[in-house]
Amino acid sequence: MSWSPAGKIAVVTGASSGIGHATAGRLAGAGMQVVAVARREDRLAELAATSDRIVVHAADVSDTAQVDALAAFVEGEFGACHALINNAGVGGGAFNGRDDLDDALRTIDVNLLGTIRCAAAFADLLGRSAPSRMVNVASVAGKLGIGPAAYAASKFGMVGFSEALGLSWASRGVTVTQLNPGFIETEGFPQKHMKGGPQERLLGTPEDVAEAILGALVSGTPERTVPRFYRSFVALRHLAPPLYRAVAARMGRASGSRD
Repeated sequence: MSWSPAGKIAVVTGASSGIGHATAGRLAGAGMQVVAVARREDRLAELAATSDRIVVHAADVSDTAQVDALAAFVEGEFGACHALINNAGVGGGAFNGRDDLDDALRTIDVNLLGTIRCAAAFADLLGRSAPSRMVNVASVAGKLGIGPAAYAASKFGMVGFSEALGLSWASRGVTVTQLNPGFIETEGFPQKHMKGGPQERLLGTPEDVAEAILGALVSGTPERTVPRFYRSFVALRHLAPPLYRAVAARMGRASGSRD
């Protein structure tokens, strides 16, 4: 069943820059009332000035009380939530030992546990607003274990959480999508290592992801990869594991870094 965005209420986390910023603008342009969420209030104020369909709410998804307060705000102001876009995330660095533990735990706390906190806080409201959507912005790194280990772990967790929740929440009228971007150039992920060479053609933009999120909301697909050609890498991982590992081992990111 198609789902029209016009007039519906959407919550977008991580909206102060990059994918979240582009998504808030795209959904507002499609006629949705958007609650844009992030920690940086100055950036949120700039975003709110771009559309009368965007209101802002400062919150840190690693703080359960702030996430609960966000859900209470949305219910109090709008009485519904038809779409929850869990996009807030951090990149994290290489994991080489004890000195990297705090960074790894922070990465998992924001990316994975932040998504779980938001899902928990909005569960009842999404159910009462059905048919509704939850889109979890994971990553191709949630399918291919290359790069910073904690980041990959957080995104693998998001993929599994999304798949399981999609099955269990279907009866409540809530569709859950795992949205898996490939290399996307943003403020937090400048992708400098891909510039100036043949790999640059693999880069996508925040606007590409925002369009894919809107498409996932309308179609209710359980899984979406953007840019779409990254699906071939995921297929290689499952259909020809030895070949995949041989190729992956030659990549710079096999060192566990973002280089």
